[in-house]
Amino acid sequence: MATEHKGFEQIFDQIGGLGRRQLAIFLAINMGDFVTGWTMLGPVFFSAVPQWLCPQMNRTLNRTDHLSELDDLYGNGTNDSSAIILDTCNSDGGMCPGIQYVSDFTSIVSEWNLICNLKYIGDLITTIQMVGVVLGALIISQLADTFGRKPVWYATITFNGVVGFANAFAPLWEVFAAMRFFNGLCAGGLLIVNFVWALEFTGTKYRTINGAVTFWQISIMTLTLIAYFVRQWKTFVMITSLAPPVVLWLFFRFLPESPRWLAMHDRLDEAKETIDAIARSNKKPAPDMIALQKAIDEEKRRSAHESKYSFWDLFRTPLLTRYTLILMFVWFVQAAMYYGLSLNVRNLPGDIYINTVLLALVDWPATASTAYLNNKIGRRPTMFMFMLIGGLAVFSVMFVGVAGKLETMGTLVTVLALLGKLGVSAAWVVSYLYTAELYPTVVRSIACGAASISGRIGGVAAPQFAYLSSVALELPFIIFGSFALAAAFLGLLLPETNRQALLDALPDWAWCGRQNRHSDFDDQNPDDVMKYGAVENPNVSKGNENTRL
Repeated sequence: MATEHKGFEQIFDQIGGLGRRQLAIFLAINMGDFVTGWTMLGPVFFSAVPQWLCPQMNRTLNRTDHLSELDDLYGNGTNDSSAIILDTCNSDGGMCPGIQYVSDFTSIVSEWNLICNLKYIGDLITTIQMVGVVLGALIISQLADTFGRKPVWYATITFNGVVGFANAFAPLWEVFAAMRFFNGLCAGGLLIVNFVWALEFTGTKYRTINGAVTFWQISIMTLTLIAYFVRQWKTFVMITSLAPPVVLWLFFRFLPESPRWLAMHDRLDEAKETIDAIARSNKKPAPDMIALQKAIDEEKRRSAHESKYSFWDLFRTPLLTRYTLILMFVWFVQAAMYYGLSLNVRNLPGDIYINTVLLALVDWPATASTAYLNNKIGRRPTMFMFMLIGGLAVFSVMFVGVAGKLETMGTLVTVLALLGKLGVSAAWVVSYLYTAELYPTVVRSIACGAASISGRIGGVAAPQFAYLSSVALELPFIIFGSFALAAAFLGLLLPETNRQALLDALPDWAWCGRQNRHSDFDDQNPDDVMKYGAVENPNVSKGNENTRL
């Protein structure tokens, strides 16, 4: 049967889905995006490769040293100090003696001479940070479920600020890498806690704004602004680490604990106090204790029911297995491409600051367009269209490289990268909703979690894909484009969920010939399920809408 809005969803629908007080709480919590955004994309600037000069060679090498094809253009023996020269490293791959950095900024590259045979370390540090993001999503989200959203949120942003500030005093790059792991751990946890805590203050009707209204894009643009004016990497990391927690602590007394979490942990009086305050602000009657207790009982019943299921239930049937594997691949590609393009911005032709702002700005039209197209043409064609656009755009960089026009057509390369970022951003927004709608209620959270973990693994791989630009600028684009096109067409194997009833129960079928079914499926033929997919089976009674599994 279709999912009904019960429990706390019903309570918040009654007292006002998103009143002024809820909106203020929602926006304050989402300011945590400044912590995650500045932490996760800080490497774009503090890992940037400055120009350097080998006095004995009288030649320079800038951060586009991977453009081997330009060697033919400028020659190996030029004395032009503005030229891009490939062979400023020694023949054994080491850096030349007496190296001098001539750019107007410093970074960890100039701090520890991470060039030539050590140039991989910058992207390795970012990869270590992204591993922390994966683990943080698992560990800190569990802590928030155990100890509460508010204390864990504040503890995390504070710890992130302290560790980030300490980055500036790391004596070795190995110590710096270890610190960035813990920064990633905090960022990964905050990505989850931000979303869940804010979500638990909104009614059913307004749930979709939780993914659409964020400060992520603004955080990236402000990060770029800081990097533009603060060219010393140590000062940069100190400012970007301490500023967010200092501001967010100003909201401590204003931000309440999640009433849902309080109620589920038998702190009913505190939960009711928060709910009553929201009701008064919305000029709505407060729910009585009986209604609140019923909501709590419903939540606990649902939680107990869902706890019987595990990750392996996502592979319970051949069809479920297909959906799960496709979605995990799609999420991996989307995250790898999203973060890969964002981190690879320092290798794009043009100004790094302008390019970073443009890459952040394209997220807004991407999000806005999906809000319309999701309902107009459906989830599947919308995701396919945007993945196709993104994949074709970045794959096209290969043809520019083959033509040997990467330098002379630098603007086109940047435009294609922006179009690719727009496509993958929009497709990723669709995937959040698509994944949630595709699975039954009892495993919906597990499915979303599995997809999210797959995406975070893609985020771990992203810096290494970006590093391949040191071999050839177009190589990361070819990989991203190929993966995106594969994900686009695999997504067509998923059923449409637009205007379809959400599923509640899970079929209890085996992979072998005998197929046992839950009582919810007693009137439903397994062959019909496999045959009809997402299309409603006219031969199945209206009460059994589980035709997608």
